[in-house]
Amino acid sequence: MTAASPGRDQQSEAVDTAPAKKKKDLPTAYQGLGYHELNAMLNLYDADGNIQFDADREAAHQYFLQHVNNNTVFFHDLEEKLDYLVKNQYYERETLDQYTMNFIRELYQRAYKKKFRFETFLGAFKFYTSYTLKTFDGKRFLERYEDRVCMVALHLARGNEDLASKLVDEIIEGRFQPGCGWGRAAVCGRSGGHRRPAENRPLAGWRPVSVLLRLRFALAG
Repeated sequence: MTAASPGRDQQSEAVDTAPAKKKKDLPTAYQGLGYHELNAMLNLYDADGNIQFDADREAAHQYFLQHVNNNTVFFHDLEEKLDYLVKNQYYERETLDQYTMNFIRELYQRAYKKKFRFETFLGAFKFYTSYTLKTFDGKRFLERYEDRVCMVALHLARGNEDLASKLVDEIIEGRFQPGCGWGRAAVCGRSGGHRRPAENRPLAGWRPVSVLLRLRFALAG
């Protein structure tokens, strides 16, 4: 297990998932700025009186380049990643044991093929600050957005492969969000030998039953 580096297995590490423009296309005023500075420019009008949305998109791009990619744990493949997260009590083995490894691999591939991109800096910043799984000291990232979506789908589907696949589609395409705390759904916390830091523990007793039942009905139609 090492830090992530550009160009390696896309299912094992964070890569730049923000929409980017080539450097030569960026206004001179944006070049060389950090993501916080670029995001701040969203509050300023340009010379023509327009809101600088391009600055915010570049802020998201630079957030990955300057922060996320350098602080994401690297795994050689999905099996190594899941094995590590289960053994170190980040994931619940019971969630994964409801499925074959072949299906889990296919589900991750399904999620990554959608090529999700954060459209704003705030969206990327909020996800990596509040929802993605981190090491217990809170310093490094263990998941990408697609990883979190897959684990939530696997948890909610309770062994139903068809439902898990549909949940991945619904969440990534923005039609369904399990609600506040959804990022903790498949993280373990009810078993294990030590108490986890508060930011890495799931919400106690969190079970969006009514939402899940309505979703099952909608997807079955």
